[in-house]
Amino acid sequence: MTLIDTSAWIEFFRKSGNRDIKARVAAYLELGEAAHCGPVQFELLTGAREAEIADIRTALAFSVRLDFPVDCWDRAAQIEKALRGKGVTVPRDDIFVAAAALHHGVALYADDSHFTLMRDKGPFPLLLR
Repeated sequence: MTLIDTSAWIEFFRKSGNRDIKARVAAYLELGEAAHCGPVQFELLTGAREAEIADIRTALAFSVRLDFPVDCWDRAAQIEKALRGKGVTVPRDDIFVAAAALHHGVALYADDSHFTLMRDKGPFPLLLR
């Protein structure tokens, strides 16, 4: 299972999106290996035009929704605190997605350098694909 970040979904939906990313997301979907979480769904739906919402909901229906329980909020707080202690600041939405991946023990696929930064600077074993 691979948690697909908003950044990769955006490329997937974009007509002129990165072909490699589009192909990879499509492969995860076809193999039944794609996952999303509440924070990703939130970002996609709040950033979408009305005409795009149905396509987003359809694609997400073909991926597994990973829950975001209280433990994820605690993990997100630990991640942000650890990163701040090293002078690193990343968007909270990315921290929430990383927390979900860590909580569920799944890899993360993203087109966002913040996840590499979190993996390299934080004390958490974030697995990136």
